[in-house]
Amino acid sequence: MLNSVGGSVATKVGASFLPESSLLKTIAKYAAWATGALLVLLGGISIFDSHWIIGPICIALGGVMLVIEFAVPFAAQFQLFLTVFEYKIRGIMYVCFCVPAFFTVFTIAPGLGCIFSGGIYVILGFVKNEKAELPQYNKQRDVENGHMNSSDNN
Repeated sequence: MLNSVGGSVATKVGASFLPESSLLKTIAKYAAWATGALLVLLGGISIFDSHWIIGPICIALGGVMLVIEFAVPFAAQFQLFLTVFEYKIRGIMYVCFCVPAFFTVFTIAPGLGCIFSGGIYVILGFVKNEKAELPQYNKQRDVENGHMNSSDNN
């Protein structure tokens, strides 16, 4: 009982010193966009400097970051992507993404970006108790046959 009371008090005190959640969300979103793009770009450049393993890993991690951040609507139909949209999980995952980025000189800056954007998402999830807005998968009509596509179960 004491831990939950102390935890909630610490959360309220910590949250009072931070900027508004909307500002933190915007900063984290743009930082993650830039980090994902830099991971893809600099991971590609690192391949040409004989980093045959780290380069493709950084490209893949940057691609995952960009898919998550742009909230691609088709990703909403996969359970894995629905799980990582949560700020707590996304923040921890982005911080873990920094590990391979520190193995080359080219991707140190995106590695720091992973820590920065992941840290903000961790703050949003654990301190501010914010929930992510899940992207909506838009149902499309089949124009030729006049019925909803196969993903429509309603």
